[in-house]
Amino acid sequence: MENNLNAVAEAAIANADIDALYVLDQASKALEEKIKRLKAAVANKYGEGTHKGDVHSVDVKLIAVAGTVDYAKLCVAYGITDDVLNTFRKDGRADIRVSPKK
Repeated sequence: MENNLNAVAEAAIANADIDALYVLDQASKALEEKIKRLKAAVANKYGEGTHKGDVHSVDVKLIAVAGTVDYAKLCVAYGITDDVLNTFRKDGRADIRVSPKK
């Protein structure tokens, strides 16, 4: 499948950058999903610790991550208005989002 995606991507690149972006985006999503499944399989098979393959190694760690703060509930509970909350907000930024579509 990957070889087919590579061939399609190369053809798309030669013809049109927008088409190439779509094809590469789809290939990237497929690869991300494959990596996610492989990481889960490695973690389940070997457990925590450092594990060596033939050439490379991996560290498997269980890391606790705190949940996000529900600012809407916090502001209601403590009577904080949007104006007051915004005084603590750092500068924003502008992002450019390009979303390939079929």
